[in-house]
Amino acid sequence: MKRILVATDGSEGARRAVDYAAGLANSTKAELLIVNIADLGVPENLFVNFTSGQRKWLKDHMTSTASEILKNAMEDARKAGSITIQLESRHGDTAQMILEIAEEKDAELIVVGKRGISRMTGMLLGSISQKVIVLAQRPVTVVP
Repeated sequence: MKRILVATDGSEGARRAVDYAAGLANSTKAELLIVNIADLGVPENLFVNFTSGQRKWLKDHMTSTASEILKNAMEDARKAGSITIQLESRHGDTAQMILEIAEEKDAELIVVGKRGISRMTGMLLGSISQKVIVLAQRPVTVVP
């Protein structure tokens, strides 16, 4: 195995997924690609009412939050033994972006947590892990 992608939103379930993926990457000498996708879960047209200052603040906040999540995940992965780590942050539909990155970076395995931060969103829209499993063209491991 050459590359394993693990998605994180900073939740406890995602931390378990990072630990699992890092251990697997370490044992197989694979590169670990840690991704964070920022998705507010609100329609794009809602933002047209924001001032440019509000949009900039929101974008900066999302970038800062993603950076912190990825930094923490990288520290966790290093503790679990993973050495070669890449970080990637994007905005958009979470499941779709995970799949796009996996395709672009030729990840041989996608690892996700069973449930992330937003339980209500998961109940209403279906969990990210479910969407990834259904749409993926490569193996997916879901960590409880």
